[in-house]
Amino acid sequence: MALLAHYAVTYSAAHTYNMAGRLQHFAKMSNRGTEALSVITAPMIINYRSVLDREHEYFLGMLKGFLKTWCDLGYPGIDTAVPDLLDSLRLRGNIKGRAVQTMCPKTGALSDLEFEALQQRALDGYEFDELVLDEFVLVLLFVSTGRRPAQLSDLKGRDLVSAQAGSLREFVLNIPRRKGRGLKWREELKPTAVTPEIGEAIQLLIQENESKLLSLYPECPRNLLGWLPLFPNWKAISQSVPDFTQTSVREWLEFETFHLKTAAISYRVERVTDSMNIPSERTGGNIRVFPTRLRRTIATRAAREGYGPLIIAELLDHGDDQNARVYTENVPENVDAINAAIAHQLAPLAQAFAGVLVDIEAAAIRGGDSTSRVRTNSGTGAGTCGHYGFCGACAPIACYTCRHFQPWLDGAHQEVLDTLLSERERLLTITQDHAMASINDRTIFAVAEVIHLCDARRAEIEKEELIG
Repeated sequence: MALLAHYAVTYSAAHTYNMAGRLQHFAKMSNRGTEALSVITAPMIINYRSVLDREHEYFLGMLKGFLKTWCDLGYPGIDTAVPDLLDSLRLRGNIKGRAVQTMCPKTGALSDLEFEALQQRALDGYEFDELVLDEFVLVLLFVSTGRRPAQLSDLKGRDLVSAQAGSLREFVLNIPRRKGRGLKWREELKPTAVTPEIGEAIQLLIQENESKLLSLYPECPRNLLGWLPLFPNWKAISQSVPDFTQTSVREWLEFETFHLKTAAISYRVERVTDSMNIPSERTGGNIRVFPTRLRRTIATRAAREGYGPLIIAELLDHGDDQNARVYTENVPENVDAINAAIAHQLAPLAQAFAGVLVDIEAAAIRGGDSTSRVRTNSGTGAGTCGHYGFCGACAPIACYTCRHFQPWLDGAHQEVLDTLLSERERLLTITQDHAMASINDRTIFAVAEVIHLCDARRAEIEKEELIG
């Protein structure tokens, strides 16, 4: 069909596929399995609307633009009365924000504990070689920008821009826009600031990609390396290397030939995060992470901080604030005070403690090194740091959620918990800001979990002594 061919050339493959599906559904409901449609008439559209329930009325809304384009291009097969009818229709869109409004623990926004656990597991995964660099960067970009998989799929190395001013370094990632009427592939880029840590990780990935391409095709002109996708389809590149010439490689690199498909990007981030086994304090199992859920999380956190729908729409790269209103109309707040009882109840579910409990200091990695001791604010020992490199984190607060930390059985963990709970209450009293007061909640659960482990270990030792 000529109109679908026009859509395939002008718009994305996914949008063309959706339009073909909506047209197929319209044809099926209009002729009820009889002969093929020859002309689309106004009565057919009226009848089609009548069979759509509230939840699926947006089907006709999607088809409306398609049919109007059909008329504008002058293709045969559509009645002249259809455009006026379409203009007169007032159609409701699809039901928006159900997972957000119900705070669904499986598909809605991640809780603060889940979100922090995801970030920590990603950092640990890369540090301990459980994630390769491109997987690490992919997770970071979804977590920090909330962009759609198609947008990250479209990224090229040249989209990262850095600026240095003395010791200060800033990074901006020009992310291609995907949704927009008549928008062509990579026609419009939207500057998005990223932290120096994320910018440096992206820069490392760009260098790794360029080195790999040069190892496959050493004759590649250096001025074309910036056109290499940030997430390349290496299988397609490897298969094409025998056919490379300086002319063909330019054409392939400048267009989308070697980009991973959107579905591959989505699958990869889901597979990687599933392998992290990130616990949820709400379900008792592992959380399922997918791109849309991370977008919902970023928007929900922004709404909780008081940002309006226009700002949230900008964060999500929406063309208007229609969808963003879902977040500002339903702002979930954690108004419960975290006290010692709640901390001990939730600690086993949160699984925030990442280290290993040791009976005595001498049993720890670096146990014989006095400089590895982790002390409380009063100077009492709490455990041992098993990390041999430099660490600028604030001890002992950051230690309880670190995989290198080895708390002692007789460590002053209760003192740390009491200090954290007291500080939480003080911050809440001063600021009346639950987000600010809850900044150390995950550490509170980690300390409570260590106290539980110590109690269990002491009971185990007593049992062994009685048996012995």
